[in-house]
Amino acid sequence: MKVKNLFNNENKTKIIGLLTILIAIWLILYFIPELFVSLFNTLLGNLILILTVLLVSANNKIYGLLTGLVLLILYRFSHISREKFTTDSERDFLEIQNSINKQNVFDMNIINSQASQQELDYFNKNGMWPWSQDVIELYNKAINRNPYVRMTAQQTSAKGIDSTTDNIKGINYARRIYNQAAILRILSYQTKEGQFLLNGVLVKDPSGNKMEDLPSGFGDFPYAVGLLENRVDDVIKCSMKDEQNPTLERVRYTGKGGIFGEQTEKTTPVDYNDLEKIIPGFTFLNKPCNPCGALAANPDYSCAYRLRVRNKPPFISDVWQYLWGINDNPLESQPSFLTQNINPNEFPLLSELQIELKKQNRYQKPN
Repeated sequence: MKVKNLFNNENKTKIIGLLTILIAIWLILYFIPELFVSLFNTLLGNLILILTVLLVSANNKIYGLLTGLVLLILYRFSHISREKFTTDSERDFLEIQNSINKQNVFDMNIINSQASQQELDYFNKNGMWPWSQDVIELYNKAINRNPYVRMTAQQTSAKGIDSTTDNIKGINYARRIYNQAAILRILSYQTKEGQFLLNGVLVKDPSGNKMEDLPSGFGDFPYAVGLLENRVDDVIKCSMKDEQNPTLERVRYTGKGGIFGEQTEKTTPVDYNDLEKIIPGFTFLNKPCNPCGALAANPDYSCAYRLRVRNKPPFISDVWQYLWGINDNPLESQPSFLTQNINPNEFPLLSELQIELKKQNRYQKPN
């Protein structure tokens, strides 16, 4: 009788232990899905799983076999969930790219996260990615005013295409390389909003920064013209330590190291709810949100904001208007800057335009 009770208690303990493990795995999948992806899709993660199976097997072969089976099922599930393209379509795509773009390397895992099966089928049929007319116009504008995008387009000269005189051929060449999601990302990074996310903005600390203040009488010309980086002010930017969930951080430079003279810094997290208070000229268009979501591996373009930068128009950049689904262009709708105070000394032309548009808007209002 005692043996039977002991057996039952032992089974109960095992069931409770198994249930605890399953609940723990479920909680990890729910709250930290990127950990699950890292375990099953990186070399280090796979090594940890293999060692776990070996350690369990050394203690109990049956439990080791069951653990290995469960992990194998989860491993297969993690890869099935990522496979959107059919094997044949992937093979056709790579064969086509190998014939028209031999100098480029295409990561199918990244393309999987950017494009749909229908877009890949379109490419395999037409030899270029499908772009909407709006995206084509955005790219065409970027060619004419952005040196980085223009340089990308001018790669066509290596193929005997003059993209300067024939933008259509330049656009078609770009469509042979970049799917729509990828080109939108490239275009968005070359704007004031994209540069804010990538490189951050300088903000002054009211208490100053004695560790980086220039000595009395020290000329600040190299800093004023951009020859040297300003380290007196703090930097607010996105941290990419977690590519699945980038967050805001504040970098404060703290002088040089005592032994090697290296630049030291202190990094602290930033609550996006405080951005409007911290960054002059920054305002959310809706409610406070995390703007760094746009840099995630699977970008989230739901956080709309306005950023006023010196010597830049106050309008939201065209590509971000497209991504956010808003219209902030003058003459097409009432632009948001009509409600803002523009310094006529800093933006004389925009100040005059604001006055004229306000007059026009007042005249057009119904009685």
